Amino acid sequence: MGSYRSRDDFPARLDDMCVLAEKRGCPVFSAFLNEHEQYDAQMLLGKRHGISLTFWGGDEACSRRMLGVSPYEDEPAAYEDFPVYTLTVSYRKADKPDHRDLLGSLMGLGMERSTVGDIFIGESAAAVFCTKTAHDVIIDSLVRVGRAGVSVSDSLSEEASKAVRPAEFAVVTFNAASERADCIVAGITGLSREKAAAFIRSGSFMLNYAECLNVSKGVAVGDVLTLRGHGKFIVSEDAAITKKGRLRFTLKKYA
Repeated sequence: MGSYRSRDDFPARLDDMCVLAEKRGCPVFSAFLNEHEQYDAQMLLGKRHGISLTFWGGDEACSRRMLGVSPYEDEPAAYEDFPVYTLTVSYRKADKPDHRDLLGSLMGLGMERSTVGDIFIGESAAAVFCTKTAHDVIIDSLVRVGRAGVSVSDSLSEEASKAVRPAEFAVVTFNAASERADCIVAGITGLSREKAAAFIRSGSFMLNYAECLNVSKGVAVGDVLTLRGHGKFIVSEDAAITKKGRLRFTLKKYA
């Protein structure tokens, strides 16, 4: 299953994966999904009987992951069975590209975004997680990133492996009157409750990767919040009650 062009056909494509897995009697794998797509897949298939879901991108540090649908509830797809390939893109330290440069060069080879997973940039080498199709194209065709020459090798070198690290977070804490979205947005941004509500209604707030316009929507542990101009956060702990009866929230902000 590759990337989907509209949100309307995504459920049908997930259903096709389930049918195919049941027909073959073995796991079926998607291309790489972004976090929004992964959340949608979990919501759409998480309670479906007779299957099990596994997400894997090649390493625990990866956020772009493939979906593996197994036709057996008690036998999820094994990580080693996922068709994830790895490459090392090497360059001079002086020519170190940023993530956008390297991704742009890969997309310039004519590949779909769903064929490339996470990219980790190191001092003199980058780690690239990808599908077999992308692997072969990159090996054969990638010789430059911007104006800098690069070399590509199979699997991950020691230098590229050093670059594979989990996302870094900053801890954000604040007090709020309730778990309502407008209260949380006000706590993160420093806006008044009224302005926070206007911020939400403007379409600038996403809850679990979907636009949320409901100012009274409750926020819970594990929810991912994206605020335009302020970054992305995950609610990491249950709110504690202060001596004054307010709620103390702890969030992790993606660096």
